[in-house]
Amino acid sequence: MESWMHLSHSHMQRLKQLGRTAVNLIKQAWLLPRCVESAVKRRRLQTVLNEREVERLDRIRNPSKYLGK
Repeated sequence: MESWMHLSHSHMQRLKQLGRTAVNLIKQAWLLPRCVESAVKRRRLQTVLNEREVERLDRIRNPSKYLGK
């Protein structure tokens, strides 16, 4: 009898773990579009900042190009 209960408990633990894994997978799938959107926004912002930095450095290195501006 005890061995049967032990197997049952073991199976229940596995089922619980499987359920937790499934829930976590669903959560990650639900959050994925937001994560991708956030990454794209950060990438766009970083691109703009990089372009501004390139221009700033160019102005420092070549001030004659920007005399009239």
